[in-house]
Amino acid sequence: MTTRVLILGGAGFIGSNLAQFFATRGNDVTILDGLLPRTGADRSHLRGLPAGTAIIDSPIENVKNLAAILDGHGLIIDCMAWTRHRMALRDPLFDCACNLGSHLHLLTQIREGCPAKLIYLGSRGQYGNPRTATITETSPMDPQDVQGIHKAAADHHFRMFAKLKRLKVLSLRFVNCHGPNQPRGGEDIGLVGGFIRDALDGRTIVVYGDDRRRSVLYVEDLCQVVERIARTDFTGFSAFNLAGHDLSIRELAERVVEIAELGNVQCEETPDEIKAIDMGQAIFSDASLNALIGPISRTDLRVALGRTIDYFKGRDDPAV
Repeated sequence: MTTRVLILGGAGFIGSNLAQFFATRGNDVTILDGLLPRTGADRSHLRGLPAGTAIIDSPIENVKNLAAILDGHGLIIDCMAWTRHRMALRDPLFDCACNLGSHLHLLTQIREGCPAKLIYLGSRGQYGNPRTATITETSPMDPQDVQGIHKAAADHHFRMFAKLKRLKVLSLRFVNCHGPNQPRGGEDIGLVGGFIRDALDGRTIVVYGDDRRRSVLYVEDLCQVVERIARTDFTGFSAFNLAGHDLSIRELAERVVEIAELGNVQCEETPDEIKAIDMGQAIFSDASLNALIGPISRTDLRVALGRTIDYFKGRDDPAV
């Protein structure tokens, strides 16, 4: 059955992939995106969408009939975000506007009892560096950087408003994501993106610490999980973790170099400023999500990295 899907932040990296994913499966997709400078939003990401796809080119705060638009969709996916962690340290107010303020505006405007399912895309960074070996949905959120703080705050607001307004909200907290349409230009383009760009430029990829680990997720796998979640019945507020391929940061860099056949890897001691915001080595568990939607399949890491590298090779860096 066709679903009317509203994707907030739908011209960005993850939002545009979700728009393509849902549209190619016969759903009626609407995109709302303000195309703000310094974010990953780009109108070119929307090429290939079916003719007549509704695109609302406006910051969410400026949409006059927002409540009616929200009412008119069966599924709302909230992808609004600014994903530049280090830049957020220098401009926390802009990060607050993107990663907290926009979501608060959504929640203040959505009417009580809105029938739509609302999926909020959260982050592994909300948990910070816990003192436990494994992170589950019940682990306390103690974010260590600006973005994590604002994402966690938005998550709490979704929980509160779900109760106050009788909404159906699911928070999906996931790990480092990569794939087509991710930012390629400027600084601070993410762990995988930064490694790929350095390798393709023939530069040395500097890895801090020999044993630090990360989990990485291919964007198509995320889209499939979101679609499977959307088919489930949920009420009130619920939260689920989504992990990816777990490996050391050094191994990740070495795989990028191997697949790209360019660059090299050098390991250095972790600087104090990186240690201060590091998220630690805890295992990110998505056992609860597996119980909800069944076993989660993931694209082979070599294949996923290869596709992302091909994307980086395919076009010149866009303007920032």
